[in-house]
Amino acid sequence: MGASLRRRSAALAVGAALLAGSIWALPQAAVAAEATPTGAISGKVTGDQIAEGYGYVGAWLDTGSQYDVYYGQIKPNGDYRIEGLPAGTYRVGFNELGIDDEELGVTSWTEWWNDALTLDDGTDVVVGAGTLTGIDAKVDSVRGVASDPVISGSPVVGNKLTVSRGAWPAGTDVQYAWYANYSLLSYGPASSITLGAETVGKRIMVEAYGDIDATGYPSADAVQVKIGKDTAPVKAAALQAGTPSVSGTATVGATLATKAGAWAKGTSLSYQWHASGKKINGATKASYKVPASLVGKTITVTVTGKKAGYVTTSKVSKATAKVSLSATPVVTGTAKVGQKLAAKPGRWGTGTRLSYQWYANGKAISKATASTLTLPAAVKGKKITVKVTGKQTGYTTVTTTSKATAAVAAKKR
Repeated sequence: MGASLRRRSAALAVGAALLAGSIWALPQAAVAAEATPTGAISGKVTGDQIAEGYGYVGAWLDTGSQYDVYYGQIKPNGDYRIEGLPAGTYRVGFNELGIDDEELGVTSWTEWWNDALTLDDGTDVVVGAGTLTGIDAKVDSVRGVASDPVISGSPVVGNKLTVSRGAWPAGTDVQYAWYANYSLLSYGPASSITLGAETVGKRIMVEAYGDIDATGYPSADAVQVKIGKDTAPVKAAALQAGTPSVSGTATVGATLATKAGAWAKGTSLSYQWHASGKKINGATKASYKVPASLVGKTITVTVTGKKAGYVTTSKVSKATAKVSLSATPVVTGTAKVGQKLAAKPGRWGTGTRLSYQWYANGKAISKATASTLTLPAAVKGKKITVKVTGKQTGYTTVTTTSKATAAVAAKKR
């Protein structure tokens, strides 16, 4: 609350002058004349902003044709005493924040004894030659309604906060000034606001302005202001994050790609690849070509999403199988009916179990599952390929295909 008061240093200076002994009154009220002290009013004021130490109490003496006004400071512990009061009938007003800028026509909320919203609705107190005690006030509420505006809602980016109106005389037009720390967010009749990214880490506060003068009655030239409690600092919102996955075969030379999943619109994504949990230096693109150095390791990708006003979030894909070492087979021999072709599988990882399947023009040849193939007459004119499949427990199963031979020639007679 201190921060909001500091924003009104000029108004507080006026309030401080009041507390130093100056007298403020409505234009129609006369300045109270100097008089030999004959009476006093004292009491205790309680409220959540009293400890700020700026508040004051005004004793308004009804002379029959005008009000003479006398002031006393509310101490931070809530005690006050107004001295030098002529005998007479008074109404007592409690200004919790002490804002009183006559030039601007701005005063802070004034509650009247006994639980009243206006001077006219206040209860008379009669002062004689001594001290009238027990003129106390609880300024946090009036007739069961919270005096100050109260913010409700969770202070998280994207959420809507609403503010209660507070206690005002019937018919008061109220405007709201919303702040994030010292920055004005909006001013007007809106009693709610949706928190944007610029509010992260800042406290939200509301000032409510009613078009009434210091006595609580409608005015075109004056307003009363109420200042609510600040919220906790605004938190960044949870970011809608996708679940990434890796596509492609985890084998040496293969290129793996990231499927990022569904992230909130406007999210900026970055990538980091890992091998068996260890960061791979320089592997920060959405795709990654697997080097031979990673044989036997599992691969994951971490996707990190950033968006203003939202919590930076990282998600990790499931691990691939262990990276396997594979090779592209080569077919040797003469592509002629009756001749034998052989598959040279190339270099595979130690312990890899290899299997073979021969094809003619892309169609599997029945029972042709050895590493060699004697070409039958049925494949004459067709191109031959072989697929080699490598399997090893814990590793990715990999199948590679040879280049095609020339069309199989007929057998010479």
